[in-house]
Amino acid sequence: MNSGKRYPRGKQRHFTADLKSLLYAFGDCQMPHIDTIHTLEDVVTTYLLDVIMEANKARKLRNGSKMQEHDLRYALRNDPVKLGRLHDLLKLNQEITKAKKMIDTSDKNLRTNDREQAARLQKKKSKKKKITDVPTTSSW
Repeated sequence: MNSGKRYPRGKQRHFTADLKSLLYAFGDCQMPHIDTIHTLEDVVTTYLLDVIMEANKARKLRNGSKMQEHDLRYALRNDPVKLGRLHDLLKLNQEITKAKKMIDTSDKNLRTNDREQAARLQKKKSKKKKITDVPTTSSW
């Protein structure tokens, strides 16, 4: 997948804070040298661009307008570890989506139940005779 060509890099760096934390988590000092972070960021950016370019080839082959998970699977087909990780992440994403839908549904049910319960309470209150509704001796 390594095409060997250099991709143009903008001046803006997107992963500096994340890579700094990752370096520290994997045993580097708390304040790693900025050149280390920039070099690692260049490697990560180049790798991501290579994967995206390979997936884009698959998208073009199938005449698709948008990149889909099948295109990423195609791009990672020669690396079983990364392909397995992609599969795990996609499965986890589906589970999270299902859980969010269940929460939304249960929230709607709770709101509906709350409305129904409020309506029942209102009915009970209206059925009870109010003290002012009781006839007094002067009105007989």
